[in-house]
Order: sequence, then C-alpha cells, then structure tokens
Amino acid sequence: MHTKRTLYFVLGALGVAALLGGTLPLLADDSGSTTVGAMADTTATQVVQDGDNGAKTTLATCPQTCDNNPRGWRDAVLEFAVTGLPASAGHLRARLRLHAWTDTAARVAAYGGGPAADGPGVTTSRPNLPLAAQLDVKDAVVSGFNEWDVSAAVRGNGTYTFTLRQETLNTRVYWASRENQRAAIRPELTITYDNSGPPAPSTAPVPSAALPAPSSAAPAPSPTKGDPKPSEVTVTRSPAAPTSAAAPGWRLVWSDEFSGSAVDLKRWNLRGSEGRDIDRGCNTNSPKNTFVSGGLLTLRALREPATCSSQQRQYTQSYLDTIGKASFTYGRFEMRAKSPNGPTNSRGLWPAFWLRPNDGGNGEIDVVELPGGAQYYRAATQAIFWDYTPVKQDQRYPFAKGYPGDGFHTYTTEWEPGRLRWYIDGQQVYERDRGTTPWFDKAFSKPYNIRLNFQVGGWLGDPDASTVFPADFQVDYVRVWQR
Repeated sequence: MHTKRTLYFVLGALGVAALLGGTLPLLADDSGSTTVGAMADTTATQVVQDGDNGAKTTLATCPQTCDNNPRGWRDAVLEFAVTGLPASAGHLRARLRLHAWTDTAARVAAYGGGPAADGPGVTTSRPNLPLAAQLDVKDAVVSGFNEWDVSAAVRGNGTYTFTLRQETLNTRVYWASRENQRAAIRPELTITYDNSGPPAPSTAPVPSAALPAPSSAAPAPSPTKGDPKPSEVTVTRSPAAPTSAAAPGWRLVWSDEFSGSAVDLKRWNLRGSEGRDIDRGCNTNSPKNTFVSGGLLTLRALREPATCSSQQRQYTQSYLDTIGKASFTYGRFEMRAKSPNGPTNSRGLWPAFWLRPNDGGNGEIDVVELPGGAQYYRAATQAIFWDYTPVKQDQRYPFAKGYPGDGFHTYTTEWEPGRLRWYIDGQQVYERDRGTTPWFDKAFSKPYNIRLNFQVGGWLGDPDASTVFPADFQVDYVRVWQR
C-alpha cells in the first residue's frame, strides 16, 4: 500500500488528489500549497424567517438596511480547519475564495473572526467587527470566484473563522456554501508557503494521568451498541503512517481508503433518524455529521436539537455499519484514526470501531473504544461481550506516550479460531482465548459485520459546558484481511 505522506497539498473542494511520496525532506527553496474546504458555514442574520442558514446551499451578504428592511443585514461566516502544514512552512499567503453567480457593484470586506459558523445563524443583534479585524476589501463582486487576502490571520495549522460583510448595495448577494451540490464552487481557503520558517517548538506530551482499573461493575448496556455545508470538510491528508501490511499469510479482502468525495454506500449503511436509549444523541445520515474529503472519513458530533425515533435529542451523531453488505468469520480488522478527545474538551464523546454478529445474537468484538473526558481520554479500550447484562471482558490500555487524540493511531484486532489479539500502532496490548473465556467458541465462530460510530453521552458521562462541538472523529482507512 502506498504511503500517506503528503509533500504538496492540493486538496480542496475540487477533490484533487494530493501528490503522495516518500519521506523526503522539503528543500530550502521548496514550496507547497493546500486548499481547505470550509468545515462549517452559515449566514448570520436577525431575520428569523430565513430559517436554518447552516443547511442551505447558499450564503448571503447584505448591509444593515437590506431589501427595505432596516434590520435585514446578512453576514457570511465560515470556519476552516488547517492541518498538515510542515513546521518549516514560512511566508504563508492565504486567500479566502467564494463563488458568486452574478457581477454586482457591491463592496464586500473580509474580517478575521466573527460569530459561530456552525448553526442556523439567527442572532438578536449584529456582531461588532472592529476595523482592526478587517483583512481585505473587494470593491465589486464578479461572477465566479472572488478572493480576499487573509494572510494576516493565518499563522499555521489551526482553526480560523472569517466573516464577509457587505458594505454597499442594499440587496442580497448570494454565494455558494459548503452545502452546494457542485463541489467545484464551494468555499475554500488556499494557502501557499515556502520552507523558510523556523522549526516549530516541540510539544511535550500531556503528563500521564492515573486511569481507573478495568471495570468490574456492571454498567448499562454498552454505549456504542445498538442494532437494527454539500457538507464536506476538505482537510489535508493525515500525516504519514508506516505502510500497514498485514503479517505474512494475511491477504487483503475488503477495505475503504476514503479516497472519494462521499461515503461509499456500496460498502456502508449510514443510519438516520435513530434514537437509542443508551446515549444522548440522534444518529443521522446528514452530510453535516458524516462526510468524506481529503482522504478521510469524518464522523462529526454536533450540539444541536434533533427529533428522532419520536424523541427530542440535543446532539446529532454518526453511525455506519456493513450489515447486508460485508461480513466476516475471522480476519484481521484494522482502522487508522484520530480521536477528537483531549483532557479538557471531550466529556461525553465516545468514538468506536467494533464488530457484531449477523444473527444479532450473543457476541461482540470491540477493536477499540475511545471514550473522552479527563478520566478516560488517555486510554483505548479493548473488549469482548457475550451479552449486555453485561457479561464481558475488557481492558483500558493507557498510552505509554501521548494519547489517542494526539494524532492518527492504528488499531487492529486479529480474530482466529480460538483466539483474539489486539494491537495499537503495531504493538500487541491484549489477548483473549478459550482459556480466558469459557464462552469463546459460542460467541466467536460465526459471521460478524463492521460498525463505526461516534456517540454522544452514555454511562461514562454526558457532555457538559466544557465539551467542544463540533467534534470530529477522523478515519484514514478501514481494512480487513483474512488467511
């Protein structure tokens, strides 16, 4: 399998593939670029009749008095996540690009910062944007892409919010949003750089916190269990991992590299409008919650009201499975992924990669569960279940250095007759067999399907005011080998 090291990024809403190479260093006169799609956008306004602007295929701008309404203003607000820039990147030049459909004599300014870009956008008053935050001004709008130089706000990898404010022409100008069906015209942030910058200071790992021992008390049923803006965020390809070749004797039989522009529904089912009594979120098939871009699958949790299964929920979340599309009896199951969870931002967040039997009966194999919160974020859980009373065996494995949310890590389970082995980044961390598990053969000798989900809330705790949304569980690939 090719490496996933990206030397030059050309990743945007156009979906152009990145140039992939080895681990050669950039030379002093090398340059690079990356084009990042908006991770969130909305139209901020006091006009409640506009509805949910975060779900529309267009954004709008308009001055304070707009279409004869003295409080009819609209501001376009966009958020971008920049990742993958090398530590040596210097002389950054960033351009915010939005597509309009008509030539218009409207003066539009770009500001750094602004209100939240994720949500319906309706507010009680127009945000104050100081002149010092103004980055660039365009004296007229042209049909096609319009560009603003926002270099003064972009310092490197990080999350950036921009606001477009229309100063003249008292009628609305419309722009393509991240929800637009035409990927080629969605908003983008284009960054060019050279290799002249100083190396970034190293970041020491977060000191290890004591983790509770594996639970022996019976919790409620496993919180990742349960059977039976378009909204892509384009980010740079994840840092390169060692090529994940299975041990000798294994052959690749199924995989998803997430190299397209949408979830592959020939491989996956995407659950929608499903509420379960084991968590606080609503499983939704909205592209706001599940999308493919830049070589990554993103499962996003949002703090937003939703109705599903006749229940009112305060969060939306993502759940994929392969029921009816792919199942396996024995194999090597692997995911490379980055958890969203850190020490102070992740209470109540719970991504997982796991297997359930096709017959819906006894048995479950958790390749990995990654609960968040200060007590749990440093560890990855490996587990098997007989049932959800619960009869189970599990452990929480604390990373010797770092934690699951500090970058991309590889999680693997090898399932063979009479034995299960778990690995993290190639190191074996857990094992179960007939000797440790009397019910092993009854549970683990039949076809299983794959589950990939990101739930909010459950028996390890619900979100609180410190939990940061949107929260993204990013998956580089899922692969299955068999002997």
